[in-house]
Amino acid sequence: MDKKELEQIAGMLEQASERVAEFSKETYSASFQKYVQDNAHIWRMLADIWEGNDTLREKNGAEVAQCLAAAAQEQLDAAKGRAKKENIRLNINLYMVSYFFPAMIAYQRRCGGREEEMYRLTAVISDKWEECFGQRIQAADYESVQSGFKHKLCFVTTAVCQGLKKPQDCRELTLMKRYRDEYLLHIEEGDTLIREYYDIAPTIVKRIAREASPGEKYLYLWDTYISKCVSFVENNENEKCRNLYEAMIEELKEEYMVTDRHKQ
Repeated sequence: MDKKELEQIAGMLEQASERVAEFSKETYSASFQKYVQDNAHIWRMLADIWEGNDTLREKNGAEVAQCLAAAAQEQLDAAKGRAKKENIRLNINLYMVSYFFPAMIAYQRRCGGREEEMYRLTAVISDKWEECFGQRIQAADYESVQSGFKHKLCFVTTAVCQGLKKPQDCRELTLMKRYRDEYLLHIEEGDTLIREYYDIAPTIVKRIAREASPGEKYLYLWDTYISKCVSFVENNENEKCRNLYEAMIEELKEEYMVTDRHKQ
């Protein structure tokens, strides 16, 4: 790839704060559609560079991943203070998983292209992200992100309840959503936790669904974590709920997002 192409791709990260500011239930859909359309030349470029033989793909993918990671690092280096750096880090991660990756996939889908190839390119970018920042961002499509506004922290809880044939308005989901809205969103670290969960939960849910026996995993999560979290919420033991839910997410991250079989 030439220098101009890489600069254009890296420059996409300059939109991170503006796009994240539009990341809400009311504005995301229109914001995303405009984002895809306005930057069609970037998605076309990324599709084109992923053509060719394996050697060329590997070279082009590595260059794209490196230029994006370098652009993110440049923003972090320019920030003053740990709190500012953390906010920029979260914004960039959220931008990548809610705008950049989904747009790559959406463009391929609209053009009748091979969207599975874009998932492969997102995996290369994610590998570089983990190498540079110690975090792994994951691709989801627009539909998965959009549906997340209904669930947020309850992504995993919703999937488990659905897997166990519980209704959408079941007591457990209602309690966990109330816990999110009435407690977690109002504590100092709550918004940060929800944004971090949002980065990974859609991917975890998709990978559970692809298991040979997802019902067994849903039952395990229910017995080990979610039913106990519900009991904690009922008894106003909110911190115990938070600690247990975090333990569940950490276990799921280790199983579905860190192991070598999910990096292929």
